[in-house]
Amino acid sequence: MLSIEELSDLEDAIMEVLPDKITQILSRANRNGELDELLRIMGLSDLLGSDDRFESFKDGKIVVIGGTEVKEEVLSAIGKQLGIDKKRFEFCLDYKEAQKYDFKKMQYAPQYRVILFGPTPHSGHGKEDSSSIIAELEKTEAYPRVERLISGQELKITKTSFRQKLQQLIDEEYI
Repeated sequence: MLSIEELSDLEDAIMEVLPDKITQILSRANRNGELDELLRIMGLSDLLGSDDRFESFKDGKIVVIGGTEVKEEVLSAIGKQLGIDKKRFEFCLDYKEAQKYDFKKMQYAPQYRVILFGPTPHSGHGKEDSSSIIAELEKTEAYPRVERLISGQELKITKTSFRQKLQQLIDEEYI
């Protein structure tokens, strides 16, 4: 981490070269598909105006994928306690089956709202060149929002991690 003086010196150096380099920087970010991220980091996302990103229905499906010992009925009951109809859930709770799951059906499908991931194999159908299927879905705007269910330091579907993530999404008014 830079000290305040080093940060100030860096700022001065950037401001000196920025006028000559800004077109090149923006062009490169645009070509690499990183323009949105660059502007977001800079706090300037609003400069792009309205975006045509894919949006799903707020009352869409909640897909839960990953190996767990918790039964589907228990997870549905937790959802019901939080006011979520069990018909909104789609479960794939077998570790091996998660590898074969057809994620492509969720591309640009507004009826899918969010994907909650527990432990899954790194390789899987649709992983492309990413390190894992989760990483691929997180970086691709065509898919619904991706959330990881974490217990301790690891991906794990527990009653607590499931309840906490649903509550977070409810609190955000996302679901």
